[in-house]
Amino acid sequence: METPAHYLEVPGFVIDLRRRLLLRRDTGEAVPLNSKVFDTLLYLVQHPGEVLDKDTLLGAVWPGVVVEENSLAQNISALRQALGETHGENRYIATVPRRGYQFVAAVSAVGELQAAPPVDATSRMRRRGDRWRPWILGFVVVAIGGWWMWRSGAGNSELPAGSHSLAVLPFKPLVLADRDESLELGMTESLIARLSELEGPIVKPLSSVRRYASPDQDPLAAGLALGANVVLDGSLQHRGGRLRVSARLLDVKDGRQIWAGSFDEDFTTIFEVQDTITQRVSEALRAPLSGRMARSERGSTQNSAAYLAFANGKLAWSRLTEPSLKQAIVEFEKALALDPRYALAHVGVADSYATLAVFGVMRPHDAYPRARAAAQRALEIEPELAAAHATLGHISVQYDLDWQVGMAEYDRAIALDPSYPRTYHWRGISYGIHGATALALADFERARLLEPLWIAPRAATGNILYYARRYAEAIAVLDEALAFDDRADNARTYRARAYLHSGQRELALAERLKLRERGARTPGSFGDVGQALAMLGRISEARSELQRAIGLEKQQYVPALDIATIYASLGERDAMFQWLERAFVDRSTNIGFLPLDPTFDAMHGDPRFVALVERINARKRKDLLAGQ
Repeated sequence: METPAHYLEVPGFVIDLRRRLLLRRDTGEAVPLNSKVFDTLLYLVQHPGEVLDKDTLLGAVWPGVVVEENSLAQNISALRQALGETHGENRYIATVPRRGYQFVAAVSAVGELQAAPPVDATSRMRRRGDRWRPWILGFVVVAIGGWWMWRSGAGNSELPAGSHSLAVLPFKPLVLADRDESLELGMTESLIARLSELEGPIVKPLSSVRRYASPDQDPLAAGLALGANVVLDGSLQHRGGRLRVSARLLDVKDGRQIWAGSFDEDFTTIFEVQDTITQRVSEALRAPLSGRMARSERGSTQNSAAYLAFANGKLAWSRLTEPSLKQAIVEFEKALALDPRYALAHVGVADSYATLAVFGVMRPHDAYPRARAAAQRALEIEPELAAAHATLGHISVQYDLDWQVGMAEYDRAIALDPSYPRTYHWRGISYGIHGATALALADFERARLLEPLWIAPRAATGNILYYARRYAEAIAVLDEALAFDDRADNARTYRARAYLHSGQRELALAERLKLRERGARTPGSFGDVGQALAMLGRISEARSELQRAIGLEKQQYVPALDIATIYASLGERDAMFQWLERAFVDRSTNIGFLPLDPTFDAMHGDPRFVALVERINARKRKDLLAGQ
């Protein structure tokens, strides 16, 4: 009878099928993986060499559950990190563009762990085996001990005084059918803000912990992966005006429960519940509260219904689609109807309108004044609200073309809250407009580190590299961004432009037609197909596309700059300059990049172009321009 395989071996690692562990082959050390990441690994290694499409993997890892593709991309990213793959390597997992993933390393199955005895290596192999036995025994002892302490309640005790790294994990649903993702993240963010004011512990930001929001997430594995020695793990349910919350504080090293509490209250007491949890954690960690107001709590509310509407708005905004942005405005305005002094909700309204303008959904002259009024109202209520200053900086750059004021607002926002990622993202775009590529890339990297799951800084990095004529680098960065989240239409748009100007014109056209079929709207997208056709020499088709865009412009907002790009590619200068003038007046998205756009390289000697660039540059920062 054949011995059943209890282990799978891949180069450098052993997969323990019975205990669902990934172990380092040389030391026996366990690599922390949550259950869904392990399921992803298991399905890949059970189908070595096969190209597995994303739907197949999603169905295998989340059977019977609808989840976003980004969840799979996060699992693949976590696996690559666990297996030690660096950027660009495919030693274990290869991404097959537009298809899925493939496990490319050798996989072998064994019944029991045993070392093959190579010549002159017997003693070394014996030592390796000796290392496995105490590790396995120790793991069992710790697991049983941790389980017993949890069952008996003996873990409800304080940690020794001293410094701690604390991770507040995303709250999970008590009942999956009643899941309220916006409230779960809102509760997490509020507790992070409160606990950040503890004296001593380093509290992980929401951007770091957000990836661990799966309902079946192992809190100890998450704590290990985050480098935290204490985790706050909780769940909640909001139903029928009631709020049920449970929370526990765990020592990551041994699984010991330090504190646990549960609440069944009227929903209006949500802030009292947050305060109680904060106080209990403070006592358990022997870390007093500083008494300062948390930066991210400035401009907040004490109205529970307004808080819930705001949480809904934030989740809708994060999806960055036309319907979700419009829904975000509805939710933020609902919050403001309940609490007109909710400054953060005013910022939410401002950011939603500004984003609709950037993506060409609303006319800038309609959207940006509303955005400015909302941001200014936020500052009237809370003058030191970093988010409002950052939004005003964005409006100053994109709409006013006033880079001096915009950069000053960004500097003010960073001074008030250096951990707010949008400031660095928007300032990076402003640096890019100035041609200060190195400064732009540094800011995008800061934004990415602060908010690892936010795709915008990754896409913007590729876009700035495109404007810097570093096409191969831009394509590589955008490939990586799309591997992380293949729904990122802005990254796909920027990559198509890099294809076009690096000579890969057919590929650029194919990409742009796919975007159109999906109904994607991104900055500059109305001109992309016509420009590609013109550069391919398919002039009659390009003219038809031009007439199509002009016809659409009579029915809906079409940025004038998009039409100007088609005229430029056809070599029709007079018409191009007419539309460029309209683009300047209308504040088309990307008008600030006009001097850097390779589409207009042939125009640089034309006095009309020089004059327009001077008007665009009129209020740029002279100290930055001096370095160009």
